[in-house]
Amino acid sequence: MPSAAWAQAPASPAASKGDLDRQYDEAFQEMLRQPANLDVLFRFASVASQTGDLEGAISALERMLLINANLPRVRLELGVLYYRLGSYEVARTYLDGALKSPGLPADVRTRAEQFMAQIEKQQSPSHFSGEVFLGLRYQSNANLGPATSDVRLFGQAANLNQQAIGAADWGAVSTMQLRHTYDFGTQDRTTLETIFNGYANRQFQLSAANVSLLDLTSGPRFQVFNGIFEDMSLKIFGAFGAIWVNDTPYYLSYGGGAEANVLLTDNLRSITTAVWRKHANNDTSYLPTNSLFRGTEYTANTVLQYQLTPIVTLFASGSAQRYQTEQAPWQSYMLWGIGGGMSFRFPDPVLKTGLPWTVSLAVGEQWWHYDAPDPIVDPTVYRNQSDFIGTITLAIPFDERTTVSLSGGRFARSATLPNYAFTNNNVMFGVSWRF
Repeated sequence: MPSAAWAQAPASPAASKGDLDRQYDEAFQEMLRQPANLDVLFRFASVASQTGDLEGAISALERMLLINANLPRVRLELGVLYYRLGSYEVARTYLDGALKSPGLPADVRTRAEQFMAQIEKQQSPSHFSGEVFLGLRYQSNANLGPATSDVRLFGQAANLNQQAIGAADWGAVSTMQLRHTYDFGTQDRTTLETIFNGYANRQFQLSAANVSLLDLTSGPRFQVFNGIFEDMSLKIFGAFGAIWVNDTPYYLSYGGGAEANVLLTDNLRSITTAVWRKHANNDTSYLPTNSLFRGTEYTANTVLQYQLTPIVTLFASGSAQRYQTEQAPWQSYMLWGIGGGMSFRFPDPVLKTGLPWTVSLAVGEQWWHYDAPDPIVDPTVYRNQSDFIGTITLAIPFDERTTVSLSGGRFARSATLPNYAFTNNNVMFGVSWRF
């Protein structure tokens, strides 16, 4: 009898939907002709699982147990199917029955124990997960400097130090996200959700472009409008963060916000976030005027995700941000942004893992408007900027947890002052691991 591997996940895009539908119809007709044939029942269950008809697969496997109760592999696969449906107690019953079967094959025992462990994890009120990424990145303008030395100083033409002009460099990039949730078991599905994000890059030559970031949000998430929107949650959270530039503290931040996550239709989801943060910038020997940037940030952002087809997802976003400094109005600004993109999954053409590869494309525009001219740069010219940001990424999964990615991008900024205009092209490749 085949292994339980077919019951682990839905069919990948590598299988043609037309072929699966034809196989399903053929297997169903054969099952009608031979309703007591175990091989025929098992084949229908396998095809039904691949097409997403989990209930049909369960019905066929349970009929097999009525014919012959001593089928531990069938009990295993029923446990897996009920696990996929989220019926963990029923899944536990079948898996436990498989584990108690005499003469149990080693591979069946191993898989049954794995799924029993997963059930224990799913039923625990406390869940912990995370993802780590390590990669190498090339940037044509790693320090985001202007293309030439021609800049403005006190309203006059000036020549910038050559070390401050945009320069290319390679660097190492690492990111980490840790997520913990605790389910209180209440009717409104209240959970305490804590998310930690970390980022660090280390340039091989331009250490002034080294940046490190830590960010923590934590707060309750609960269901709202029960009976109106079955899939709408609201999260209220506190936020804490820190950034270092060239291994020197840039600012600490603290604040809070709210996030509304709602499924508007079967294929359309909206995620809206509003956050305020206080930035505590202090002067250092490396950044002697850093305190001028001390202030408060207010941000609102909305993302719409639309599942166009099983393999194509579209998204659009809009954002607004206000930064208000305490001392320097020329560093206060209003920022508007829009963006959009898509991701496309396609069958694995090389590794034959059964896991689809993904190509993602994202583009965005940002507009910055500063409150007042900077007297040091040019006391007569307001600083306005517009950014174009584009990225394309290929993600190649090696297994359920490990993914290799290759991406390329462009960041182009135009500005009313040449001091702030630049273009940066980048290429990055790396490996991520989920746990």
